[in-house]
Amino acid sequence: MATTGSTGTINLTEKASPKVLERFKIGSCTEGLFSHEYEFTGVKTLKVYSIDTMEVQDYNPELTTGASRFGALVNVGDTVQEFTVTQDKSFIGTIDESYNTNQMQIKKAGQILRRQTDEVLIPLLDRYRLAALANACTEANVNLFTEAAANFAKDKIIETIMNANAALSDQLVPDTGRVLYMTYADAVKMKLADQVVGIDKLGEKSIVNGVMGKVDKCQVRLVPAGYLPTNVKILIVKTGVALAPMKIHSYKVHDGGHVLDGKIVTGHLMHDCFVLKKGPKNAQGNQTVRGIMCIKQST
Repeated sequence: MATTGSTGTINLTEKASPKVLERFKIGSCTEGLFSHEYEFTGVKTLKVYSIDTMEVQDYNPELTTGASRFGALVNVGDTVQEFTVTQDKSFIGTIDESYNTNQMQIKKAGQILRRQTDEVLIPLLDRYRLAALANACTEANVNLFTEAAANFAKDKIIETIMNANAALSDQLVPDTGRVLYMTYADAVKMKLADQVVGIDKLGEKSIVNGVMGKVDKCQVRLVPAGYLPTNVKILIVKTGVALAPMKIHSYKVHDGGHVLDGKIVTGHLMHDCFVLKKGPKNAQGNQTVRGIMCIKQST
């Protein structure tokens, strides 16, 4: 029997097992990816300063005029990036004893918060972060590869990955700490690729939080369909190139008081994701992205 409350359907039991069917869940695929060099504690906006490089000049040992033999004196410049946290999310739910008693006490506040975290909040954070990383490339049209669908087939996908990875290396990005994101569906093509068939490296380690071995020195992390932005097939990220602040991460169980006979479960999450622009300045004098490579499929 079911009754509909103000915010959802309540299924009442006549005689049934008190155990609740737990849904499958996956852990976060973006944890460990972000820089912790900067703190947002006590502030909503953070300014990050980076030091500009200096031009190499010819040393002149013959100069006797009193001027610098090292070349013209130039102030060491700096670039400022300002980041403001924008994502302010919350949830609320009630556990009314009138319903919970008739459901054999199947709803426990702690379990509800754990499920909300596993099935709603972690996927929300992962999708938002991956979109921010990919958009840093697509919005500025830098570090962006657009490939035909044929280049993601099993006979081409390894070459496509290695070409993008080589482009990162050409930008002097260290080849350690690189993480490659792709969907489980595209991973099937990679595992069947001619270059890896018969090699067990991808299957040596059990998949934990989507991590599946290494390809071309990149740790491969698999994500469900819908986690990467539309037409983004592969995302290669150097750890530490972005920030993912969590200003508020609050889960609480309140007594219903005079509002209801039961508990009120609330959550508050204030977060964001920012890419640190560490690349050289472009023709317009703006700092560019370095350390992320986005590979999209042409439409």
